[in-house]
Amino acid sequence: MPRKPMPVSIVEARGKKNLTHKEREERKSAEEAIQPSKDKVVAPEWLDEIAKQEWDNVIEDLKEHDIVTNIDVGSLAVCCDAYSQYVQAHKEVAEYGLTVLEETKYGEKRVKNPAVTVQKQYAEIYKQFMSEFGLSPSARLKLVMPKKEEKEPSEFEKKFGDV
Repeated sequence: MPRKPMPVSIVEARGKKNLTHKEREERKSAEEAIQPSKDKVVAPEWLDEIAKQEWDNVIEDLKEHDIVTNIDVGSLAVCCDAYSQYVQAHKEVAEYGLTVLEETKYGEKRVKNPAVTVQKQYAEIYKQFMSEFGLSPSARLKLVMPKKEEKEPSEFEKKFGDV
């Protein structure tokens, strides 16, 4: 499976020099031509209070780094909603514990609290969307890798390569 194409700014930040000046300019102009507008990046009304707080926590950084556009609003809303659902499941686990009593025809038995599963599911959704927006440590590292210093190969490396 081929890799996803990366914006020119990221290619340059990584120190890659595989694009000619002409190719670089062509890709930049193509990226600008398809760049969606950013005039309607507001939290949807349907987000609950916890999700809106999470939206407010991340939106300024996303805008500052020119990452979010109008077409990203839905994805970011799902991310914030997942955070809210996670918090609500966490509260239920904190209140009732990891296990709960369940009625069976033979009496009561302890089973895993269903909120634990819900919590795990929403944590995964949140993590996935945070990575999409570059908001996790590993995702940020993938966006921009430090440039390696190129050094002159030694005589040994010139003769035998990098062994």
